[in-house]
Amino acid sequence: MASHGEAEPTNVPHQSGSSPHDQTGSAQTASRHDPPSDPSPRKPNVAEQQFRLKLAIFWSVIIAAIIAVFVTGYPGWENYMAQEAAKRSLRAYIDVRPKGIMTIEEGVVPRVQERFENIGRTPAHDNGSFSRLVVMEYPLRRQFVNEECAHPASDPKANNPKANKWFVGKAVGKEVARERPFTAAEVDAIKGGNAAVYYHGQVCYRDILHEPHREDFCLYWKWDAGRVSPGLYCDHGNCSG
Repeated sequence: MASHGEAEPTNVPHQSGSSPHDQTGSAQTASRHDPPSDPSPRKPNVAEQQFRLKLAIFWSVIIAAIIAVFVTGYPGWENYMAQEAAKRSLRAYIDVRPKGIMTIEEGVVPRVQERFENIGRTPAHDNGSFSRLVVMEYPLRRQFVNEECAHPASDPKANNPKANKWFVGKAVGKEVARERPFTAAEVDAIKGGNAAVYYHGQVCYRDILHEPHREDFCLYWKWDAGRVSPGLYCDHGNCSG
């Protein structure tokens, strides 16, 4: 039995910490300030969905158009390339092979024997030619400008007498000479390696499909080890068209 001097403590607060009731209240208070988390992803709005749909349709149309162009255009392009290849393989080709200059001496007229040969697979019709002999610097630092063919283009269908028919392997030609002979200064320049004799020009013709073509040519002869060299092709001025 307790003595009168010892009073039993009543309603004494816990010194070691807050009560469970207080802890529960604090947790509830803290939870009121934190927003609830939303685990579900954000859904796009209607405008964004429509934009994505239009973009997908746009790219689908572009890809379909590219495929359609490729599918429809490729056979036509392939057929065109095949036709062009056949024309190139069957058409005539003129080769210029002149017989060269034999002597380079003062007072001698420079001349060559012009020679055109059809090295193609079908005949060609002659539409004219232009050629010239000149003495120029060596090495040549310019390109010759050729005139048009000597006479007007002839029509093979009209049986024009000027229209020679060049068969495959057949060589035709004529002599080409300069109007004046070599001068002493020209001979010294050629034999000194500072000049050469140039033969340049153009030949025009038509193939069996009556399409026009031209052959530009440039050859030269120089002094080489005490004699005239064979005909050599210029670095430029030789082309077919």
